[in-house]
Amino acid sequence: MKLNVLLQGKQHSRMMWLAGLIFFNLLLCGQVFAGSTARLYEATIKVSENKAEKQLIEEAFTHVLIKVTGHSDISAATAYPAMLAKAQDAISQFRYDFKAPEATDSDANNHSAQNDQQKESKKEKWFWVRFNPGMIDSMLKQAQLPIWGRVRPNTLVWLAMDTGGQRALQSEYEQPQIYQALKKKSDERAIPLTFPFLDLEDQNNISATDIWGNFNDAILLASRRYQSQAVLTVRLEQNKKGIWNSQWSLLMLGQVQSWQLQDKDQTHLLSAGIDELADRLARQFAQVSSDTGSANDVLVQINNVSNFQEFQELDDYLRNLASVKALGLMMTQQDRVVYKITYRGDKNALIQEIRLGDMLNSVERSSNNALDANLNDTREFKPVILDNSHEREKGHEREKGHEPGTDLSEREKALKSLDAGTSSATGKPQGQNTQGQNNSTPKRSSRTLIPDLEYWLVR
Repeated sequence: MKLNVLLQGKQHSRMMWLAGLIFFNLLLCGQVFAGSTARLYEATIKVSENKAEKQLIEEAFTHVLIKVTGHSDISAATAYPAMLAKAQDAISQFRYDFKAPEATDSDANNHSAQNDQQKESKKEKWFWVRFNPGMIDSMLKQAQLPIWGRVRPNTLVWLAMDTGGQRALQSEYEQPQIYQALKKKSDERAIPLTFPFLDLEDQNNISATDIWGNFNDAILLASRRYQSQAVLTVRLEQNKKGIWNSQWSLLMLGQVQSWQLQDKDQTHLLSAGIDELADRLARQFAQVSSDTGSANDVLVQINNVSNFQEFQELDDYLRNLASVKALGLMMTQQDRVVYKITYRGDKNALIQEIRLGDMLNSVERSSNNALDANLNDTREFKPVILDNSHEREKGHEREKGHEPGTDLSEREKALKSLDAGTSSATGKPQGQNTQGQNNSTPKRSSRTLIPDLEYWLVR
């Protein structure tokens, strides 16, 4: 009996551990496209004796504005003083934390119980605050300043250094201080970074010569295993005067952007490089969000959506794009979904932003940009048939003073159809009329809904 109880206890513990592992993996998967952007509206400031709480709040508020807008020079904006005056009103939560100081190389070499006690007694005081996202966004809209959404390109970093005439790729374990500075600054700017393993596979595919010579084909080929949306190469060398020289190159969407920086302090140099990276990304993807500004509509069809969970992930992804102002579900039919996306700015900016993620693959169109129902495609693409007669019925109901769809919205019907296999336009099983008789040809007049953009959901 005791043995059975013991075995059951071990089995229960193993199941709990497995469940925890699965939950942890799901949590990681849920943050794939968000990266370090999950805490856009939070900031942590180190407390010093000469800083009052009001000053800590204003400093944290400025950090949040920089993250949300994507621009490091936010304090130069005309509306900045007025927004800063409302910082205290925008607070949702705040607290004070005590943390041990960050470990240094000397601490690692002199690890002892006495050192641990000393660090425990020298804990530093930090101020953490979270601001109300709605209030922050509203301020930025009124000020006609950009808002950068949570979907941001995950950037792979290749670091090469010249030390004493020897050029070599440097890993996170060989240069922990450099990578720590990159991580710290990328967290401040909400830019997700990925660092390569530099294992045998990487060493066979890429070298410091490729980085120094800007051999982009080799760099991109070696970067494919990491599935990042952008690639950043960094070259570092120190001259005889102790000045650090750096060359930065950003490879993204078929374009290359480069810049050079110099500084005597290596940490300042690395921080400035990440600031420049974030500013360049923001200029390309952050959009001015205004309720009164001009916006355009585009119809987008996504194929290969087979269940409600995939639809929900797709819906969340699209709603978090910076270019998307509004998202309307037009139709679901079998494994195809059609959205009407109201977007800000240029249509190409929306297309580029969608390309950054790894959730959707674009479907190539013919030269005349028309969709052919008989197209010989291995994915068996079929344009969605939109039954538009129910729109006219809605108009008649509005004329009578009755708001249509009060019992069940069209969006709810569409969501149910993904699991129930019904038509979102009618809410009834396809191929049947109200009496349940077969009716393969709808009696209502129909038209083909031809989207402007078409994508394939990647599983």
